[in-house]
Amino acid sequence: MSKAFKPFQLIIFMNKKRAILVSLALYFATFIIGIILTVFANTSLSSPQEIPTTYWIITIVVTVLMTSLASIWYFNKSGISRNVKEGFKLGLTFVIIGFILDLLFFIPVFFTGSGSDLLIDYYSTPSFYLTLLLVVATAAFIGSRSQPKQVENKVKKKK
Repeated sequence: MSKAFKPFQLIIFMNKKRAILVSLALYFATFIIGIILTVFANTSLSSPQEIPTTYWIITIVVTVLMTSLASIWYFNKSGISRNVKEGFKLGLTFVIIGFILDLLFFIPVFFTGSGSDLLIDYYSTPSFYLTLLLVVATAAFIGSRSQPKQVENKVKKKK
């Protein structure tokens, strides 16, 4: 039998409900942190090409840290297989859910004249794709790490 790649194999064995819930939590957490960073940095997001490089670097680092935490949270439940393949699938789930939520939240903006240009500019920025690649790579890396050994506290019976 052939071992050809089958796209639907990516969703086999994955706890889809947990992955989607963790993806939603990650999206909203990074969204809120992004707003806070933008306010504190006093950065204008009117055009992605005009965003300072330091701001992109900070948001990429924050995204990697948040993805690490979300991945650890996902893999922390017993019964979930922890390996590179599962981490890769989780990372793809993060990206797909993020894209869907972007579409849902920014559809009203898309129908305004400048809104569509802003979204197209944002999705055509190389830093955006670097961030997506790092999200998938981070989730795969966290998945590749072995489960931490649980320390059992044994209570000795008193006689």
